[in-house]
Amino acid sequence: MSEHPTDYATDAPVEDNEQKPMEEDAQGSYTKKAIVGICGMLSFGTGTMVSSKIMLDMSACPTAPVMPDGSAMYEHGQCEAYGVDKKKFEKPWFQTGAMFTAMSMCILMHIGVQISNKRKQALEDHERMLAGGEETSAVSNIDPNGGWLQKVAYTNPALANMFIGVPSVFDMIATTLMTMGLIYIDVSVMQMLRGSMVIFSAIFCVFFLKRKIRPWMWASVALTATACALVGVSCIEASKNDVAAASMAEQLYGCMLVVLSQFVQAGQIVCEDFLLSRIDAVPLQVVGMEGVWGSVVTCLIMWPIMYYIPGSDTGHGTGATADGCVENIFDSFYMMADNGQIIGWTICYWICILFLNWSGMVVTDELTSVHRTIFEALRTAAIWVTDLAINYVFAPHSVYGESWTSWSWIQLAGFLLLIFSTQVYNGIVKYNKLFDYDSAVKAEEKSLLDN
Repeated sequence: MSEHPTDYATDAPVEDNEQKPMEEDAQGSYTKKAIVGICGMLSFGTGTMVSSKIMLDMSACPTAPVMPDGSAMYEHGQCEAYGVDKKKFEKPWFQTGAMFTAMSMCILMHIGVQISNKRKQALEDHERMLAGGEETSAVSNIDPNGGWLQKVAYTNPALANMFIGVPSVFDMIATTLMTMGLIYIDVSVMQMLRGSMVIFSAIFCVFFLKRKIRPWMWASVALTATACALVGVSCIEASKNDVAAASMAEQLYGCMLVVLSQFVQAGQIVCEDFLLSRIDAVPLQVVGMEGVWGSVVTCLIMWPIMYYIPGSDTGHGTGATADGCVENIFDSFYMMADNGQIIGWTICYWICILFLNWSGMVVTDELTSVHRTIFEALRTAAIWVTDLAINYVFAPHSVYGESWTSWSWIQLAGFLLLIFSTQVYNGIVKYNKLFDYDSAVKAEEKSLLDN
């Protein structure tokens, strides 16, 4: 459910936000690549979260229990006739597997870019030779690795690919926890609570990466914690008057799972900063290999483990009361066959994940941190508006979408405070009377000169 994460907690000076110019054409407008990346991040980012929640809310007949004589209790779609209720497609581990398989496709995109760039390089060399020049494939303005190249220490492909596998485990745990939390809360609440990652990221960067967090950044962390608390309170209190929503305890549980997932996600950022900074690989390749590793661990290891651990999902065995398990992957595919709409939304989720990762890289490469924070806020707003539209326009009187309540104003206040805290953290909004920004820049410049 996540695109390649960005490290929000750095010790870079505030002026770094302005060092990288926004990619614009001669008329001062965004480049076509930047526009495509922005539109992709907004549309596919919204589609990823909304489709994930819709999948969790969809219902289908569970796997028919096998009777002692070896026959199934019922056929597809006939469970209610036998006194078995349809159940929701609450399959977080399935969604995690789908996410990683989509991410793994970035490897194919990476290979395609490599082939394309090598062909362009060969054509350039051929044209230079015809013009009487020398072949210059060794020094070219085209990156044969597919763009976004980082010069780092380890060049052994096997070692690099092994290192990439470590962050994928963090991503697997974080995504699964977040999806489990999404079962109980609205998608807009989940998206806003993801802002809590900056809290853990800042703490981890101090203790593990030994980076200095500036005073205004700590102030932003406090504001972020307050904003997340407002969002969480609005979610829990709104459930009191909504009989169709999860209980207060379940809402609280869902919020805690999402915050816990961001704790793990922050650990992933630290892990990537420590390991991947030493790897000769580009982001497209890193995301693809994380997808490959994540697919292997999730599908070949975690799915079987979840199948045999006792739980509340449809179980295995014989009889009408077969033993339950944490998550039955065979039941997931049975429910998809029982309700074709689940297949459709799974495909939608998969496609959105794939192109969201690519769009995120384009935005990171083309725009400054100032613009990225703005568009990230727009994405959260787009998710909220879309979920409201589903409830009031596209699927009224259904289990899909979310409604506007009196407590939504508190959620809105938390959202606005979250945006403000992000601007403070990145130094976009400054309070010169409270914080000494100049000394931070001078300290950074001295560190660079010393190095």
